[in-house]
Amino acid sequence: RERERERERDMQVVSLNSTRSLNATASRTSRLGYRRLRGSRAALASDVFLPLVLRTQLSHHGNLSSSSSSSSSSSSCVPRRSGEKRRPVRLRTKAGARERRGLGYQQGNASASRRNFSVRGATRASSSSFSQQDVTGRANPRSSSSTISAATSAARKLGGAASSLVRVRIPIFGDRRGAERLTRRTTATAAQVGGREESLDPTQVRALATDSKETESDLTLPLPEHPDLHRGVLKSNGLRYVVLPNKVPPQRFEAHLEMHVGSVDENERQQGLAHLVEHVTFLGSRKRESLLGTGTRSNAYTDFHHTVFHVHAPNMNSTNGRPMLPQVLNALREIAFEPDLLPSRLEKERRAVLAEMQMMNTIDYRVDVQLLTYLHEENALGCRFPIGLEEQIKRWTREDLVEFHDKWYFPANATLYVVGDFSSTEEVEELIEETFGDLPAKMEEGKKVPASRHLVRPPVKHTYGNIDKNARAYGPAGERSYEEAAQLTGTVKPSIFRHPLLHEFSINMFCKLPIMRVGNLSDLKRSFIGRIVLSVLKFRLNSHFASDEELKITSFDLDFSDSGREGCTVTTLTVTSEPKHWKEAVQLAVKEVRRMKEFGITKSEYKHYCEALLRDSRQLSEQAGTVPSIDNLDFVMESDALGHVVMDQKQSHEALESIVDTIDLEEVNAYARSILSYISNFGDEDGMQGLSEEERALFADDMGPTKATSIVTCIPAYVDEEGGSISNGPAPSRGQNSMGQMSHDELEAILQEGGDIPAPQEEDLSDSEILEGAVEFKLEASEIAEAIAEVQSQPLEPVEDFEVPDNLIADSVLDGLVQDLKPSFVPLKGQEQIIHEPDSMTGIVQKKLSNGISVNYCKTDNEPQAAMIRVVASGGRGIEKPLAATNGLGSVALGTRALSEVGAIGEWERQQVELFCVSNLIHFVLETTEEFVVLDFHFASTGGGIRAVMEMIHLLLQSPRWDEASMTRAKQAYRAHYSSLGKSLERATLNNALTAMVGKSCCFLDPVPEELDAVTLEGAAQVLMAQLVSNNLEVNVVGDFDQKELDDTILKLLGTLPNESVDWSKWADHSIEFVRGSLEQNNTRFLLADSDERACAYIIGPAPYRWQDISNEAGAWLDNGSGSGGEGSGFMDFLAVGANERQSHPLFMSVSLSLMAEIINSRLFTTVRDSLGLTYDVSFELQLLDRMEKSWYSVSVTSTPAKIDDALDASLHVLRELTTRRVSQQELERARRTLLARHETDLKDNSYLIGLLTHLQCETVPRKDLKCLQELTSVYNDATVADIYEAYNRMGLSDQEIYTCTGVSGDGMAEPEVDIEKQKQLEAAAAIAQASQNGNLFEAIRIALERQSQG
Repeated sequence: RERERERERDMQVVSLNSTRSLNATASRTSRLGYRRLRGSRAALASDVFLPLVLRTQLSHHGNLSSSSSSSSSSSSCVPRRSGEKRRPVRLRTKAGARERRGLGYQQGNASASRRNFSVRGATRASSSSFSQQDVTGRANPRSSSSTISAATSAARKLGGAASSLVRVRIPIFGDRRGAERLTRRTTATAAQVGGREESLDPTQVRALATDSKETESDLTLPLPEHPDLHRGVLKSNGLRYVVLPNKVPPQRFEAHLEMHVGSVDENERQQGLAHLVEHVTFLGSRKRESLLGTGTRSNAYTDFHHTVFHVHAPNMNSTNGRPMLPQVLNALREIAFEPDLLPSRLEKERRAVLAEMQMMNTIDYRVDVQLLTYLHEENALGCRFPIGLEEQIKRWTREDLVEFHDKWYFPANATLYVVGDFSSTEEVEELIEETFGDLPAKMEEGKKVPASRHLVRPPVKHTYGNIDKNARAYGPAGERSYEEAAQLTGTVKPSIFRHPLLHEFSINMFCKLPIMRVGNLSDLKRSFIGRIVLSVLKFRLNSHFASDEELKITSFDLDFSDSGREGCTVTTLTVTSEPKHWKEAVQLAVKEVRRMKEFGITKSEYKHYCEALLRDSRQLSEQAGTVPSIDNLDFVMESDALGHVVMDQKQSHEALESIVDTIDLEEVNAYARSILSYISNFGDEDGMQGLSEEERALFADDMGPTKATSIVTCIPAYVDEEGGSISNGPAPSRGQNSMGQMSHDELEAILQEGGDIPAPQEEDLSDSEILEGAVEFKLEASEIAEAIAEVQSQPLEPVEDFEVPDNLIADSVLDGLVQDLKPSFVPLKGQEQIIHEPDSMTGIVQKKLSNGISVNYCKTDNEPQAAMIRVVASGGRGIEKPLAATNGLGSVALGTRALSEVGAIGEWERQQVELFCVSNLIHFVLETTEEFVVLDFHFASTGGGIRAVMEMIHLLLQSPRWDEASMTRAKQAYRAHYSSLGKSLERATLNNALTAMVGKSCCFLDPVPEELDAVTLEGAAQVLMAQLVSNNLEVNVVGDFDQKELDDTILKLLGTLPNESVDWSKWADHSIEFVRGSLEQNNTRFLLADSDERACAYIIGPAPYRWQDISNEAGAWLDNGSGSGGEGSGFMDFLAVGANERQSHPLFMSVSLSLMAEIINSRLFTTVRDSLGLTYDVSFELQLLDRMEKSWYSVSVTSTPAKIDDALDASLHVLRELTTRRVSQQELERARRTLLARHETDLKDNSYLIGLLTHLQCETVPRKDLKCLQELTSVYNDATVADIYEAYNRMGLSDQEIYTCTGVSGDGMAEPEVDIEKQKQLEAAAAIAQASQNGNLFEAIRIALERQSQG
């Protein structure tokens, strides 16, 4: 979850992600969510056979969204397939360093570029800013969603597995065993929930599970609250607290202090003050600083409705052996209630916030501002954004901060959440009382009563789209927690935002509704039906996308979200397309919505999705006790904000199971009409107001029809002469975790004083540079409204049901293969017999099939009834021919994408395969890196799940389907990605630096149009399938499975693949050499014309590769020309340490590099960000490869155009100063503790574990074996400062080896004048450094004297 809070930049997405090894594949995967196409410069990740609709995206916002991708999805560098979710808009503010996981020996770039529009003050709050050394490169599937959808909270596990679906038999289809399973729980605590004393008794729940004809009153009884959740209020001052014991991760806890104040509470002259106060209080706390080095991570963020300070800590202080909870609570007390608010810290954080403001002001952010402004134009949500206003931030004094702090930071306006591995909640509650009990209560101004927080957060009024104002779903009359700002009349007029940096058409249709709280079985039933509706619609739209040869729809998104931050529910349809296809794309999506309204969901669709959702719930209930504390805490916090009842996983499943029998298909279709009527009936809002009783009965009786509250269209300012995009890329999405609000009272005061709510600022496009051949893209709001309304008169046909197979390979066929080929396991190399027992230290079993396939597996209980499989083939893009050819550059990338576009295998069509995945809860991703082709599966491991996955692998490798239409779509996606390069400051800047280093014809770069055109379907299929042969495959399995079943299934379905090998003489890696250009070629500048100023810079250079063996080359760095040169590298006095044994270990270089990166990141933050105030964000990353003996490092830094050069120079100085300012033992110990603590925590993550297993039997990665995993901790513990320098001094840090690019955007940017004298100085310094490195001191002295004589 901590990684989900990182703000990671486009650089890591665009290019350096493609430099990742397999185990650091940049894409984050929701456990069963659609993986987003990451910005891999090597290739776009590809998604295959994905049951998109089912992947209900549980965003950070607690949304029920049928978006099918992890909320950790990437930035705007890559086009999205249908169903790929754009990043949640995060406009809250955060203070805190990015957290990066992993020990580093398995790579490199696990970043997921995150648009943190939640304004966050970067801080080294955790022990340091961690390097991107993710051992697995995969996100914790449970952690990609911090909070569960308001609508689905009770049905999902506490803490929310992002987009996860699992097996459970469904009573509605004749299986009554659900009632028997309910008898497990014999008691239920009747907890007070929202003031209600009576809750649903377990007997009643079981009765409902066995009798579908219970009265409506049974469904309205309150749900029971989590039995282990302890709530309390300090009598002395009103501080609320929530305590929840949780065993994962073991011996650690989370403590979050939520202050109920955010940008919503700022007045017109305080815009951004809540964020600045958060920065100053958090980073100015000495007690927080005392947490550094204890294995603790801390951070803070500001949102519209609250400010949160959070700490993740071990139970015991690793430095003094004392309990950490008292120390953490004291730190939180000081941060929130006793800050110093020093003027020096104010000035430091003022600089940081202003730098952050420029850094985040991308075109994506500006689009988000527009979306939220129009979505909430009737209240302050549309204008009060947490980052604030620059002119106000510059002039605030300490007195302003003190005044704001005194008004809002008091105990009764706070809630403390403590979740973790502790045995006694009573002791925790006593400690809370002891730490915070003596804080004085704040009294209401002019009154003698204690102050308290707003009862309703955020305190704003919305204009809702629910036509039936008395519908029960929005709360009983007289008990509703909302007020409506105004009655919406007529049809809304679409709003249009135009900008030259936009390159696609996108439309967002919104319907705002009051929050529909989940407090009883009836509420749960409604939310469950909503998930089915959106899932089926998503599936149908994806079917259109898959058959669309012209890619009329670039992407689409469906969302039904409860937002605690915005205080409302928002239904959203987002459609993105090429500008010239905008009308067709919009009408296609709207037509499908109308089809569902007219004909409903089919019995088959309902059956498959209902079964799958129940199976998901069942698995999640079995995973109780495996959910990380951070997920549980965030879930509780969001549920409290929304007013939902919090249940544990088993309670949730039992409640869900009990209501399934009460659902019928007609009821589902009625809810579909209610939820989607704002789209299907657009233009006929007046007609819906006057529905007859018979017509009204077609809608859900507790919701009624809905209407659109806003439509926002974002379009490029210019297109080509045919109406196509001049550049193409990601679509904007409505802000989730979004922007801020001010109090309704203050808003009314502004209006009464004659003030106006700020409207979206129209940018002046008159001076924009117009490309040759470009024409202005003109589109009127009336055209958009007419296009939507036209669909109502178009003819419709009902959807066709598909036959969904129980198995992809029939038993008779499989038996015949086994009989003919007689597959078997064979001993591993060096073994005389097959070993079936797991390794005693790691629990790993290693086997080999007779056809050459290697198998590694490890049984865990991290996720009960779930498992992951990774199939790896050596090769990847590295074996593409290094030129434009049929199987040349881009062929593997295109082949991977095209194969996933087809989605069909063997005799089965795409729709059948997707529904097969839905039924078996399979998520499958196919992608390629520079070194490997990867097939990743996450699936339910019981109920035939193992066989289902193995059948898919068998058919994909043996009977893939190829077609030209899929290749055409793949090429279009890559062309769009390429053409959008010049519109992104970060992408273009990094691309320039990377191209200077590796040259233009390289697998580390995306293919250019000429290369794409040269690739043929036959050539792409040939080069891809040449790698996917048995002797080149390694299969890795991690999860909860039956070992005998796994062995038997692998033997039958993988052992019967043909015995084939790769002809490496034909498919050898193409040569990759770093280019040594002139200083001018190595150091470039990119200028982007834009209305707003921003700047970024990148430094990249050679680094040792992951598995480099230096045991026979100690000291070689002194004369190999790869040292840091000119910085004292020749005067190191500590390499004589006896380290032969450590240096010979396969993990030596990887461990040394990861420790070094941790230390460098800490120094970069301290120097460039904190001391010099030159940036808000700076980071050092290692891009380590596994097969290729090439790797490099990168430094990314953001700043203002005026300071970016200084920030670049300061970052480079920090890199080089390790030669003069030696690493201390204290720095080493801190880095070691941080990385080892993360390793121990991540062992509970199957995604992490499968990365550990990967390559254990890979012939192209010969140094990785079981010994690496057995001795990993020991290698870290034995590492010395000298080891760090063995790695450091093999990095290229001389002027000739460093490649930089500075990117600057702004209005009327021009190339700076070249300083000839400075250029000569740089060239002379470089020549002296090179001569010194080569040992030619006389030449170095001669050059220096000559330069001196020239003045």
